Amino acid sequence: MERFARLIVAGGLALAAGLWIATFAEARTAAWLLGVGVAALGAGANVAGVVSELEL
Repeated sequence: MERFARLIVAGGLALAAGLWIATFAEARTAAWLLGVGVAALGAGANVAGVVSELEL
């Protein structure tokens, strides 16, 4: 599997997991911050996967 596809798949899974964690955790707790961080990393991986395939 190509690198961009791995980034997009892993990013999507991390984004979904982070959003689920943040949804079920109390706001502004350690678990909520963990969920937000995981979701941010997932979104970043998605962006990195897409940007790596763009040609300028």
